[in-house]
Amino acid sequence: MIAVEGLRKRFGDRTVLDGIDHRQERGQSVVLIGPSGCGKTTFLRCLNQLETPDAGRITIADVTIEAGGRVDRERQRQLRLRAGMVFQQFHLFPHLTALGNVMEAPVRVLGRPRDAVEAQALGLLEQVGLSQHAGHRPGQLSGGQQQRVAIARALAMEPAVLLLDEPTSALDPELREEVRDVLRRLADEGSTMLTVTHDMQLARDIADTVLFFHAGTIVESGPPEQLFGDPVHERTREFLRSVRD
Repeated sequence: MIAVEGLRKRFGDRTVLDGIDHRQERGQSVVLIGPSGCGKTTFLRCLNQLETPDAGRITIADVTIEAGGRVDRERQRQLRLRAGMVFQQFHLFPHLTALGNVMEAPVRVLGRPRDAVEAQALGLLEQVGLSQHAGHRPGQLSGGQQQRVAIARALAMEPAVLLLDEPTSALDPELREEVRDVLRRLADEGSTMLTVTHDMQLARDIADTVLFFHAGTIVESGPPEQLFGDPVHERTREFLRSVRD
C-alpha cells in the first residue's frame, strides 16, 4: 500500500531525510517515534506532497511519484486523494458545523451528491462518537472532539492510507484518551495508518510496527513489544529512557 525508496529532503544545508526506505502493507498500522527534529513529520508531509522531496520514489496504492524532476500536478493530486491527512492542530473550518466539515471535501473536491455525502458523514461522525454533535461548530467542541471531527473528515475522502501527525499532542491527558479510542478502533478494523507521535501509549496501542527515527534515518524498527521492551540500538534505548523520565 505504501512503498518509499531512497527518500531524501534537505532544507538549506540541513539534511532532514537521508535516504529513507519504507514498505507498508494494506491494513498495517505503523507508528513513527523519535526526538523532535529527526524528520518524522517531514517524512509524512513528503508522502502527502505537502513537502517536495529532493530525491526518491513514493508509491501509495496505484500512484507513483519520482522526486527530482518536473512535478506532475495531476499525479500529485491523485497521490493526495489516496493519502488522508490528520494534523496536530485540527484545521477545521470554524464557520462550518462538524457535519459540514466532514461533508465539504467529498462535495466540493469529488463532486459527490450532497444527500449521499451527508448520509456517509453522519455515519463517520457516529463512528468517532460524535453523532450528537453534528450541528456544533468547532468553537463549541472540546479539543478531543475537534480532533475526532478531523479524523472523520479525512476518512470521508475514503483514502487508501491515513497519515496522522501528532494526533494527540495538542490535547489535555483526559481528552487524549478519546482520540486514542478512535484510533485503536480504526487499527483494529484494518485501516492502513502511518502515525507520527510522541505519545508512547498511543504507539503501543495502535502499532503493528514501530519505526524509530534519528537524524533523518530509520535506526530501528519492530513490533511495539520488541522495540519498547528490548530495543537493539543504544540510541533507541537513550530516547526511550528520556521519554520515561
